[in-house]
Amino acid sequence: VAYVIVLARLHMILGHNIVLCLVFPVALSTRYYSRPLTSFVAGLTIITYFVASYYGITHQITRVDMNMLELPAGTVLNFPEYMSVRDTIDFSVVDYNRLFIHFAQHSFLPKFLLFTMIAIICTMIAQRGRIAIFAQKAETEKTEKLATELNLASDIQTNVLPNIFPVYPERKEFSLHASMTPAKAVGGDFYDFFFIDDDHLALVMADVSGKGIPAALFMMVARTLIKNRAMLGGGPAEILYDVNNQLIEGNAAELFVTVWLGILEISTGKGMAANAGHEHPAIYRNGDEFALDVYKHSSIVGAMEGVPFKEHPFELKPGDTIFVYTDGVAEAMNKDKELFGTDRMLDALNKDADAIPEKILENVKNGIDEFVQDAEQFDDITMLALKYYGPDK
Repeated sequence: VAYVIVLARLHMILGHNIVLCLVFPVALSTRYYSRPLTSFVAGLTIITYFVASYYGITHQITRVDMNMLELPAGTVLNFPEYMSVRDTIDFSVVDYNRLFIHFAQHSFLPKFLLFTMIAIICTMIAQRGRIAIFAQKAETEKTEKLATELNLASDIQTNVLPNIFPVYPERKEFSLHASMTPAKAVGGDFYDFFFIDDDHLALVMADVSGKGIPAALFMMVARTLIKNRAMLGGGPAEILYDVNNQLIEGNAAELFVTVWLGILEISTGKGMAANAGHEHPAIYRNGDEFALDVYKHSSIVGAMEGVPFKEHPFELKPGDTIFVYTDGVAEAMNKDKELFGTDRMLDALNKDADAIPEKILENVKNGIDEFVQDAEQFDDITMLALKYYGPDK
């Protein structure tokens, strides 16, 4: 009896909340994106509804359509106000055949079709959701793997470039500082400095075309070639000529690099530089201000075989400073698409022109940050400054 009553009451609930009673369990099963579970829940709901309806009608618990009653001729219905019509009617007079046909046509079948449509839709959602989850999981793993590789590449790049300052503390003739802020995890800019011999210091500032890992790999190759070739001797133009021819070999990615290469004679302050399509350096003359050292560029490195490079002499007096950089400094952009420019760069340099190299780079970086504010950095920012004290130091 209890079983019958429970099923009948369940039918009443299902009858009044027909959509919710299917949508809730099916939607719950699609939460786990399981096609078998979704189909099982839908089927179980339909079967339960059918069984509950059957017991509800046959055991006189559920609502009966009064049109399905057959009363004997002359039957008089007489009942108090507090009783309903159905309470006064003996279910024995119900035509169950007509009742079930009517129930199937007007109640069960429409709801069954509705159940089926919802179940099919939810099953499709579950299947596609499952596929989407696997695809998202695969994409997440791929992204995490790429991020790990980029972080590793960034660490390698950071460790490849000289980044322990102060450098050459035993040399009192000069002080030097450099920095690189990549726009991505890894960048294409690079700087370098190294002694060719005891009296000649090489300074390198370069910018590889492109961004990301390809540019970083090309950067490391170019840096190695420049340093190895410089150690063999010769002027900046000769060094870049040989490096250019070497970089063109096997350059399937068609990358190139702009380079400023200077060789400073420590004992005299005299230097020679070659500028392969790079930015003009800025030089501070003791007691004056920073100003650009402008001259005609040579061709970029890695674009065409056999091109010659020109050399340009420069000289540093005690107290002078030379500042070299990549285009990420002058081309830093704010939200209004305005460029930082060389004029603002010179203003930042001249804020404390006679400062030590580390402070000079800090002033320029602060000037860039104040200018661009929250705008996204789209290019690497690389700088190097050398202050010359003279051989007597």
